[in-house]
Amino acid sequence: MILEEIRLTDFRCFYGDTFIRFSEDPNRNVTLIYAENGVGKTTLLNALLWCFYGETTSRFEKREEILNYDAKKAGRKVASVEVLFEHNESRYIAKRFANISASSGRDFVVARIDDGSQITLDSPETFINTVIPREMASHFLFDGEHAEVFIGENNRRSVGSAVRDILGCSLIETAIEDLKAVSNHFRKQIPSTAATRKIEELNSRHDALSGQIDAAKASIIEMEKKREQTDEQIKDIDAKLRNTAAAKELQQSRDRLSGQLQRAQRRQKECSDEVYKWLGENGRFIVSKRITEETFSFLDEKEHRGRIPSPYNEEFVKDVLDAEECICGAKLEPGSAEAKKVASLLEKAANQVMRDRVSKVRARLTTLKTERGKAPGRLTKAKKQLADANDEFATAEAQLAEISQKLQGINFEDIAERERKRNELRDELREIDRQIGAFDTKIKSAEREKNQIDGEINELAKQDKQTAIYGRRRNLCENIKGKLETQLVAEEDQARRVLRAGIKRILEATTRKVLNLRMTDEYVISLVNSDGTALPKSSGENQLLGLAFTAALVEFAKIRQNAQDYRLLPGTIAPLVLDSPFGQLDEAYRATTAEFVPKMARQVVLLVSKSQGSAEVLEALKDHLGAEYLLVRHNTASGGDRKPESRYFKGKEFRTAVFDAEFDGTEIVEITGP
Repeated sequence: MILEEIRLTDFRCFYGDTFIRFSEDPNRNVTLIYAENGVGKTTLLNALLWCFYGETTSRFEKREEILNYDAKKAGRKVASVEVLFEHNESRYIAKRFANISASSGRDFVVARIDDGSQITLDSPETFINTVIPREMASHFLFDGEHAEVFIGENNRRSVGSAVRDILGCSLIETAIEDLKAVSNHFRKQIPSTAATRKIEELNSRHDALSGQIDAAKASIIEMEKKREQTDEQIKDIDAKLRNTAAAKELQQSRDRLSGQLQRAQRRQKECSDEVYKWLGENGRFIVSKRITEETFSFLDEKEHRGRIPSPYNEEFVKDVLDAEECICGAKLEPGSAEAKKVASLLEKAANQVMRDRVSKVRARLTTLKTERGKAPGRLTKAKKQLADANDEFATAEAQLAEISQKLQGINFEDIAERERKRNELRDELREIDRQIGAFDTKIKSAEREKNQIDGEINELAKQDKQTAIYGRRRNLCENIKGKLETQLVAEEDQARRVLRAGIKRILEATTRKVLNLRMTDEYVISLVNSDGTALPKSSGENQLLGLAFTAALVEFAKIRQNAQDYRLLPGTIAPLVLDSPFGQLDEAYRATTAEFVPKMARQVVLLVSKSQGSAEVLEALKDHLGAEYLLVRHNTASGGDRKPESRYFKGKEFRTAVFDAEFDGTEIVEITGP
């Protein structure tokens, strides 16, 4: 698909008829739309989504109110969005209406344009889904400000879902579900015989478990949707707080302290582990003090009294007796008094075994004594590190509480209420995560019991010929389903390899750190250093990772455009519409990111505010710009003492806000010039 034009009529903030002609030049493939917050950037993205699918993004407030307020006051009853586009070398026009006076009727039409005439298609929804499947649309009509939603630990299901969407897995997933239903049908058809009365009981339990699993999965889907909506609301509040001048510095400090708090928590755990480790490694040194001292005293006492035969060597005494000569030269006749005197030394002489034992005891006691001396220092060091971590955590926590209190105390554009709402939503997120975890545990337990029941049914089915027929049919369904599931896993593995390579290539071109990408099979995406340690990511790096992931998805969809696999839907080439793609990036990241954005898709539409469309960004994009537009806010109210708001593009002044206007709404102005 290549977008040619979008025309809006009384749609939300856009009063009257207004339009944008998108750049179709492959070399200048970027259409840039400037707008400040609240003027209509997100509305434009949702206009495309609404036109094609009748839907809007989750953070699009009051989505049922489509007709412009001033148009409604003027007596007009119909709002519409019309999109002109090219697909497979043919031109089409799609149009969706919202008529507040009509309760029924066709509200969506698609027509092919042939020689100036329009031929209406019979099944417009089906056709649009062949151009861009609905499950893929959110990855092309993309809210860049919330790109980081994809890459969090708790959002790995969203990442996996996105990959399966691009793979076009709906056909094979439907086939798997159908085979599961047929398998259950054959299981229930196993006739009731003496050999199968037990099967009936097992079937009942099997059905009950299946119901529990389906209900739990449905609940998880609902919880995931609720989690995503809640997470987006939190991020929306954070964005508004950042964009509020009075709270901007406080919000940035909180972001920094939140990261510091997480690092302090990790240090607390590591230091606490070190203390426990010290107990395990050094406890014996401490408790050995008494036994060490007593043993040394015992050895010294016994040696002094001659109880331990250490003064003489048994082998030496025997050698002297055998030689019959003392070391002083005196003769030692066998049986003589002198020989008997020397022989009596054997009673106190030490043999090699005894000497070794005494030496080992002394060495072990010396080691215990030495390590006991070192142990307190190690414990002191471990406790100091733990105390430092506790202090760091307490300091960060106190500073966060202080900032939160300050934000609540600011009586400016309901920031305090937003802060309170943010805390409430955080509590909701924790409860949602707890419920999801409980449902996951329940599903795993039920699946294990189901597998056990399946095995019992299969064994019982073999005992009767008539029963075995249905058992074989059921096994056939299970085998086919298993093969499809295996093939789906293989396709997803291949997709992960392509995505990892694509994301890595983009990060190498944009990040200032020498970091490696890690994406697990569960789609937990992180940045790691050379040691393989996962590092905490800044908001900007989160957004950059999200954008890189989106770019890799778009590239993967393009690769799969001509896929011939009958089990999976083919990929597609589609425009990439990015709303606020540079929101949380610093200037350096914005410039490098802007360099690769034009390469993300055949056609790119960027919606940016003044802060995001900085001089560095525009410089990086200038060779790729094919069209530029400005969204201008009109207000019927007087501006009072407010200064006129304007911006300069291509050497010309453009008003960005108009007061004492004829209507309240947004005007689209094309930026032209030399």
